[in-house]
Amino acid sequence: MDTRTSADDGMAVPDPHTSRQLYRIGLGALVAASVGLVYKSSVADPLLLSIGVVSMFFAALPALNWARRGDLHFPVFEMFMLTSIPFYSVPLLAGHPEVLRFSDSATYQAGIALLLFQLAAGITFFSTRAGPIRSRRLTVSLLPSSALRYAQTGLWLNTAYLYAYAFLDIIPYEFITMSRAIFFGIGTVSLFIEMRRWGAGELPPTAKLAVVFNVLFQLIILFRSLYLIVGISVLLLALIGYVSTSRRIPVLAIGVMLPLLAVLHTGKTKMRIEHWGGKTTQATVSELPEFFETWIQYGLSPPVDQEDNNTSLAGRLFERASLFQMLCLVTEHSPEDAPYLLGESYRYIPAQLVPSILWPNKPSSLLSNEMLAIHFGLIAASSSTSVSIAFGMIAESYANFGLLGCVLLGVVLGYGYKRLSIAALGQPQFSAVGLITILLAAWSFQVEQIFATWLISMIQAGFVVIGVPMAFRIFFGND
Repeated sequence: MDTRTSADDGMAVPDPHTSRQLYRIGLGALVAASVGLVYKSSVADPLLLSIGVVSMFFAALPALNWARRGDLHFPVFEMFMLTSIPFYSVPLLAGHPEVLRFSDSATYQAGIALLLFQLAAGITFFSTRAGPIRSRRLTVSLLPSSALRYAQTGLWLNTAYLYAYAFLDIIPYEFITMSRAIFFGIGTVSLFIEMRRWGAGELPPTAKLAVVFNVLFQLIILFRSLYLIVGISVLLLALIGYVSTSRRIPVLAIGVMLPLLAVLHTGKTKMRIEHWGGKTTQATVSELPEFFETWIQYGLSPPVDQEDNNTSLAGRLFERASLFQMLCLVTEHSPEDAPYLLGESYRYIPAQLVPSILWPNKPSSLLSNEMLAIHFGLIAASSSTSVSIAFGMIAESYANFGLLGCVLLGVVLGYGYKRLSIAALGQPQFSAVGLITILLAAWSFQVEQIFATWLISMIQAGFVVIGVPMAFRIFFGND
């Protein structure tokens, strides 16, 4: 029996047995990780350990439920909730040094804020009921389903752009921001579609080799800047696309990439000192082999203090991933030292919805981040334009309204994600709502951003990814 439907652009309905197997693997991994983190934790307070474990289960529950039930909707909300494990739960359970320096009351309050946010988001998501979207503009495929087979072209275009940007110096400065948004959007959608097709068994061997080549080549160029987060986001997006259709964990790929990322992360600091502090120019094409060979050597031979304090794989990967300490910072100083902002950091959002061509001097979305950093004394007002602090949306919501703000943020995100999941269910992947789910999947990992920059950056990417094919269909297609 053919389980494919035209509405879903040819993607196969997942096998129930495979979905249940994914659920069992996920649950087992969650239990094992929780036990291991508690056993090795430097946190002695049983209440804090309990908060960390419960927050891990709250974060994983939507994804586990999605796998157990074999739900057909794309797990955007589920992926978003999972990100709170490495950025909040693990730093708390592992006893991140930046977390341990805060008072017990601030850490307890931060843990409660995290749990309230997760509860509000989860309850809202599961309790929201709505019918399918009726707007044909949003559900009709902007490109024919046959275009799926040409998604690989987008990967090659993005790879070519990254190569030109990194090595050829032919892109005019005034076009860098616009071109980056265009090709990032094209690359994101193309990679996601190709990995979905791979997971559904739709890719021939030659196409798989092309995907692997493009991803690896893009990672080399992205890691060349000594920033890992963008490349890791590419890998996570590929993983989500594959798992969402195959319902299988690519154990071999993870087993290769995870240790490699740990080594690169360990050697990153020394490489940055050498290349940034010494004003060394970025590696050319011919210098790349020596560049990465040196980086791996640094990663395999970390400094003595790094070996003593951070020998575990989890420690290497999550050393700088913590946002929980920012939540502790906000809870420790609010509202006694730093009064609640009462929505002040959100007031720049409406201005960002106005196109720059109509308002050339509109306020920057980064002003909200600068306001928070100044409000909590992390930077001086005079240096606000040169420093960016990663707060995260939960800490921002607490800074504005306390625990109530965390609940409200959870409700807003849970409701929005559920409405989108319902709207996109069964719709073509190249429809407006289908493309939005791809963007949200990519933006699920942008958890360090506050709400304004997270929302506006996604809208800007959406303008390219959705606006261009929609305009093409309106003017040249049969609507």
